[in-house]
Amino acid sequence: MKDIHPIYQNEFGVAFFWKVEKEILKDKVQLVFKETGLQMNPEELTAFKCLIEESYNQNYCCDDCEFKASCSKYLVKTPFKEVDLALSINEMIQMNNLVSTALFKIDLESYLWGAGLN
Repeated sequence: MKDIHPIYQNEFGVAFFWKVEKEILKDKVQLVFKETGLQMNPEELTAFKCLIEESYNQNYCCDDCEFKASCSKYLVKTPFKEVDLALSINEMIQMNNLVSTALFKIDLESYLWGAGLN
């Protein structure tokens, strides 16, 4: 039976590793948000973080508009050439938080149980 090993969760979604029996499968990170699930290796997740930030920087405009963060949807590229996501600015911020924190926790755990282990 498959189980999960949670990495990080926010209001927008969750990032986790799959577990099979007692083994944590760390080669792919599962992201689940809205009605979508994406599986990425850590390198793809890092690339996705950069793509989210790029889209945010290109589309964060309309400084005087009170609805700017939630009214419009913008295409956010993914590491998968065939898949783009339609996200609002608020959703991009939440997705970036989800991905960035997941990457941080993965790196921290890797360090603590690898190079940082005395």
